[in-house]
Amino acid sequence: MLRHVGYIIVFVRDMDAMLDFWRNRIGLQPGYTSSEWSELQLDNTILALHKAEEAGRRDTGIVFTTQDIDGAVEKLRAAGVEVTDPQDIGAGREATFKDPEGNVYHIFQPAQQA
Repeated sequence: MLRHVGYIIVFVRDMDAMLDFWRNRIGLQPGYTSSEWSELQLDNTILALHKAEEAGRRDTGIVFTTQDIDGAVEKLRAAGVEVTDPQDIGAGREATFKDPEGNVYHIFQPAQQA
């Protein structure tokens, strides 16, 4: 049956700017790229950028996990990414960051298991 998420799609207005952001600020390497569709590999999932004129600012609902949220936030800030301070949300700690088009993404560090 269903085994894992293969693609997560983010609709974008400016493909070149978004590829530059994901490559040079976030550190993901693109595989296939075109003016209409581009793919960035994340372990077993592909983050796909899809050109769409009606794309707009929104919370994507996309959550990236990490074991070192403070280090991740520090690296993003050093790369010039707009990112919030980590907050305790009970199940762990979370921060958010924005891409150049104003879309919001989450970074989550699970609480340590006893």
